[in-house]
Amino acid sequence: METVTLVLPLFALIFIGYGLRKSGFFSPQFATDVNKLVYYLALPAAIIAEMFAATPAELAQPQLVIGFPLVVLGTIAVAVLLSAAMRREQRGAFAQLCYRANLAYFGLPIVTTALGPQSFGYAGVIVGIGLIINSVFTVVVLKLLAPDRDESSISSHLAAILRNPIIVAVAIGLAVSFAGAAIPPIILRVLQLLGRTSLPLVLLVVGFSLSFSQIRNSLGVNIAAALIKLLVMPAIAYVVIGVAFGTTGLIRDVVVLMAAMPTSTISQSFAARFGADEQMTAAGVSLSTLAAMLTIPLWLALI
Repeated sequence: METVTLVLPLFALIFIGYGLRKSGFFSPQFATDVNKLVYYLALPAAIIAEMFAATPAELAQPQLVIGFPLVVLGTIAVAVLLSAAMRREQRGAFAQLCYRANLAYFGLPIVTTALGPQSFGYAGVIVGIGLIINSVFTVVVLKLLAPDRDESSISSHLAAILRNPIIVAVAIGLAVSFAGAAIPPIILRVLQLLGRTSLPLVLLVVGFSLSFSQIRNSLGVNIAAALIKLLVMPAIAYVVIGVAFGTTGLIRDVVVLMAAMPTSTISQSFAARFGADEQMTAAGVSLSTLAAMLTIPLWLALI
């Protein structure tokens, strides 16, 4: 019961955001502006402020910098093998739905609420690593599995990824922590105040992006993807971190929970760019988010 009471208010905020969009209470432009505020200001401020409080020894953990990429690669391998039986336009979309977790907008608020503020530094490192490796792996996977309408190189995509404000914030937080530098108290306080707005806003933004109108189409494929994303991927994380690395406690729990997050909405943009099934991706993201209401409390109870 305790795990349900931890995450239920967070999911309530998501569906409040969905209801506000469906009711027309807020315009699409407002949702875009709120997302911009979160993406460029509130969430980066929270990441810098929280990672500043962590020590280099806490952040430079092999379970994070090596273990989490192994979890992603293991899940990609499962997804690619299963996608061979699908139509070509579905393969890339299916693979993305299986491994591309919503680490920043979904993972940070849920993990830090469930595991406490001491988990923020670890989760922030995973966000930075995940944004880079997920984007690079997605470009590779979609170029291999989907009709490619984008002639740009992987290096050009990587350059754009590295300009991501959340990745920049993680880099700044790591640099300040490893340098042992001190942030002036006034600046730190401003960052903390901005960061506190990020938790409710990111969940409202997730709600703004949900769409359930296409879920019936390719329902079987989307259910399979949701099962892999929400059950298989965190199980792989548990084995990799808990067994292969022999790690227990907070680090293992952070990695497992971050791996248990539903599919990221950015998957839709990548599907559109590389000719994968965009409608299937949008429906899969919404189904994954809905199903996470059941699976995240399950993983919280197990760990």
